[in-house]
Amino acid sequence: MFSTLLGNIALITILVLMYLGSLVLNTVLGTYHSISNLKESFSKERMIQGAVKGGIVLVGALGLTVLISLLPEVLAAFGIAAEASLIEGLSSAAIASVMGSTIIRYLGDALKKFYTILGYNKEEA
Repeated sequence: MFSTLLGNIALITILVLMYLGSLVLNTVLGTYHSISNLKESFSKERMIQGAVKGGIVLVGALGLTVLISLLPEVLAAFGIAAEASLIEGLSSAAIASVMGSTIIRYLGDALKKFYTILGYNKEEA
């Protein structure tokens, strides 16, 4: 029953590493921006809240990927037949979409902070 899930472990692992990298990058740039540009003091509570939020997003995305990976087996159990390669392709695409959206969100936020740190102004472009 877990064959699709096991087949998707490599994809999930790569996407989780990318997510963690984007989360750390976003956190580091946000902390630097808050301390240097906004002249705020370092807040351990804010850092913990960010880590908890990132952990919740990760657990939620992983839960969705597990459910998506198990969906082909559930469909087969209900007698809904589809070509195996089609189901695996859709499963991989859905997993990449779920994890990819979280990665893109954190990278987008990190990029905005990076541009702010560099002093980029939209009117100058």
